[in-house]
Amino acid sequence: MFCSAMARWLAPSGVVGVDASLPMLTQAQRLNSHPAVHYLAGTAEAVPTRSDLFDLAVLSRVIHHLPDRVRVARELARILKPGGVTVIRTTFRERLDARVYDYWPRLRELDEQRFPSQPEVLEDFAAAGFTARTVTSFARPVTASLRDYHARMRSQPQSKFTQLTVAEFREGLRRLQSDAQDEPTTCPVPVTERYDIAVLSSS
Repeated sequence: MFCSAMARWLAPSGVVGVDASLPMLTQAQRLNSHPAVHYLAGTAEAVPTRSDLFDLAVLSRVIHHLPDRVRVARELARILKPGGVTVIRTTFRERLDARVYDYWPRLRELDEQRFPSQPEVLEDFAAAGFTARTVTSFARPVTASLRDYHARMRSQPQSKFTQLTVAEFREGLRRLQSDAQDEPTTCPVPVTERYDIAVLSSS
């Protein structure tokens, strides 16, 4: 989605989307094709392009999957032009406050182990020559009401739900359904999700 969006909104000479999963690349090509976008098999630690090529690199909701962040940062420094920018979209460990944890508290415990903190990420990228420009934290609506949120959660839309037992998931869903039914239909409260956006410049 981000590749095709950047191609439309920024009108660059080219956008490259990199993923280690061939099925994901096939899906991206099928659903988000654009004449300026090219999808390549690769990893954040080994981007299959030449050096000093890009003005911008975007890591969206992926930094917690990358155990060697310093190596990733060095690779991004390699492929970016001098002064190029890396944007990291994530939720830092210290700001894990999603509504999902109210109903499945063990997911918070798991995410606290998986998601890095802001200082950890900035330190790792600084080691590769990056300078932090800004870090912005904000909450955006994901559903218009708790009822809509319940309908979404019934399908276990996030992969981390597979780490719960069937009993844990059902109990959390039961409590969510109860709260959703008690929510006044005249004044529903949107359910939000937090994102942190770190913008870093390469040297």
